[in-house]
Amino acid sequence: MAPGLLLALLVVTAGVSAGLRRYGYRATVPWAMALGVVVAWGSVSMTANIWLEEALAPSLAGEEVTVLATVTSLPEHAGHRSRFRVTVEAVIAGPEAFAARELLVTAYPARPEVEAGTRGQMTLRLRPAEGPANPGGFDRAGWFYREGLHGSATLLDLESTGNGVPAAPARPWRADLHRVRGWLRGRLEVAAPELRHPGLVQALVIGDRQGMTAPEWQAFLRTGTNHLMAISGLHVGLVAGFVGLLSGLVWSGLLPLQRGLRKAAFMALAGLAGAAVYAALAGFSIPTQRALIMLAAFMAALLWRREAFAWRGLMLAAIAVVLWQPTSVLAPGFWFSFGAVAVILLLLQGRSGRPGWREAGSIQVMLALAMLPLSLAWFQLGSWVAPVANLVAVPVISLLVLPVLLVGAGLVALWAPLGQPFLHAGDGVLALLVGLLDLLSGLPVLVDERRVPLAASLLGGLAVLVALQPRLRLGALWVVLAGMPLALPMRPDIEPGAVHVLLMDVGNGQSALLQTRNHNLLFDAGPGRAGGYSAGEQIVVPTLRAEGVRRLDRMILSHEHAAHAGGSAGVRDSIPVVETLRRVPAEADERACEVGERWEWDAVRFEVLHPPPGWDGSASASCVLAVETAGGVRLLLTGGLGGLGEAVLMRDVPDGRASDLLVLPRGAGTGSLSRGWLVDAPPRIAWASTDGRGRGLEAAVRERLKAACVPLQETGLHGALRLEANSELEVGPGHRARHRRLWQPAPLPPLRGQEGCTPTPTDETRW
Repeated sequence: MAPGLLLALLVVTAGVSAGLRRYGYRATVPWAMALGVVVAWGSVSMTANIWLEEALAPSLAGEEVTVLATVTSLPEHAGHRSRFRVTVEAVIAGPEAFAARELLVTAYPARPEVEAGTRGQMTLRLRPAEGPANPGGFDRAGWFYREGLHGSATLLDLESTGNGVPAAPARPWRADLHRVRGWLRGRLEVAAPELRHPGLVQALVIGDRQGMTAPEWQAFLRTGTNHLMAISGLHVGLVAGFVGLLSGLVWSGLLPLQRGLRKAAFMALAGLAGAAVYAALAGFSIPTQRALIMLAAFMAALLWRREAFAWRGLMLAAIAVVLWQPTSVLAPGFWFSFGAVAVILLLLQGRSGRPGWREAGSIQVMLALAMLPLSLAWFQLGSWVAPVANLVAVPVISLLVLPVLLVGAGLVALWAPLGQPFLHAGDGVLALLVGLLDLLSGLPVLVDERRVPLAASLLGGLAVLVALQPRLRLGALWVVLAGMPLALPMRPDIEPGAVHVLLMDVGNGQSALLQTRNHNLLFDAGPGRAGGYSAGEQIVVPTLRAEGVRRLDRMILSHEHAAHAGGSAGVRDSIPVVETLRRVPAEADERACEVGERWEWDAVRFEVLHPPPGWDGSASASCVLAVETAGGVRLLLTGGLGGLGEAVLMRDVPDGRASDLLVLPRGAGTGSLSRGWLVDAPPRIAWASTDGRGRGLEAAVRERLKAACVPLQETGLHGALRLEANSELEVGPGHRARHRRLWQPAPLPPLRGQEGCTPTPTDETRW
């Protein structure tokens, strides 16, 4: 924590204390609120500063380091790789700037011998926490910050203890905990290898979701029931309730204890202990820690017999969670957990007695509807079928599946044959539930995936709060008014003749979205490989949804290289594509992308300049697209154009190279951007799709652009790049600069041109 910030915090705290003494009890609330704001800001700032000091700097990308480390998580062994968390104990060799303590390590190929508690000398290739930065995309650095990870690395070599490595002083407790979880996972796999949904069983018992298949996860996600597969407040609370009820049944037999402890206190303590054991099985993840704190706060308020204990318990739990883990407020689970409890309390206000099954069902339906605005805001996905799905799934999971599986897991730990019937019974119920969720998720009209502005989500949440108040009869009207913005098209208003361009940050690949007033075009779909990673699914599709794109009028795959076309399947699976132009058509509904293709959308002209008809399938045969606005601004997207293709383009279309914006070929090397191009037709600005290490553009090309006074902007540095063009070319800042976060390093300088620059001939640009 910065000394100045610490001093300011102490001064303000002293002032608050003096104010409380001076003005008495009536001033307690405002002063307490002021103190809370200061403490909250101080804790968050301190957490961020400490994390930034230890996080891997961008300059360490690709560097190798040798450390003494211990595996402190349950390893994920999936096919060709293994992934696990390590705690660094000592640095044996590496850069002086390396100060990370917690790393997420991936090993290729898989290392099944690595388990929780494995300790040894590891040689690692480092990768900073920063990841692709796109609208609506996954914030990799934010996730690392929340999880307390300082970066990631690739395992190059592992020398376990016993080969000259000093013995471990005191193994981290997390390693022992995850070793027990790994042992139980192995017992479950051996005891019932023929289960239909083993991944779901492990997710509910030990919080290990790596075995869940993609169809299983999509079924829960699209029906709004995915919260059931992450051990959190609901699961921990249910276990606490079950254990508390069982402890109440044996209360009468504990006569000595009855004299000094009330039954309610005994049940509360027993329930909390049972919940702690279950949280330990889940690895004491942040959601389970949050749930335990909430549970402890509620039970404390209940035992103190304070009036309105529920609301006070909720507020006490929120304060405790934020103080214990300030980064919790960045996780959707924090808001879903506390939001759900608050909605339930609102629904129960004014009711006497215990709610029956009918009331419990209505509460579940209203809860699902109340969470819809939050779901749209966080995940850009709202399931209108969620009330029905949750009405079935919540009691099935909580009252049937979870108790049966936990009993089965406990018996399996003692003797496998004892627990097998319980595991099979729970798996059978899960199979029926997954079948129902698959049926519901296949109804597209009931699952809405769209970008929702924060203002609309807040308005929807406010309407829900109003509607839940029994004395406010106009609540339904508020809900209708709040829902109206959700039905409006969430995309920029583009004037006729103009085009908006977004070059996405997809790493070592390329993908660009071009939008006119009424049409959407995707130029390349990012990298991907069959059966593996797909930037189309993980980056391009979320970005398209964030931009309000519900349909692609055309997709152009400029090159057959996986960096351009690898993500196309992921895009097609999620967003309708009317027409596809491809360098080498692979499907019946695809057409060849070659010279002669031209069209006009909303007064914006598009034309394919390369390759000529009959060109072979060489690496230089990339589609080149020229775009011209009604105002005369010209854009050129070169795909994966190589040196030979560039020469053919210069010969066949000598005037076609002129552009205001030039999107450089992906992987532009020494043969790209010849001296003739930059001398005869220098662009006003150049964009390059690179990764965080600058791969995708060679240094020689950067030097040529600098010598020709052409400003260069890279996705690997600035994140997704955006511009608007009609009569003028308006280039905005990169996504990282537009969306600064507390956990990000110092901001990059603003994107500027090279005014006053004089072209300097070099050995490669001299004419």
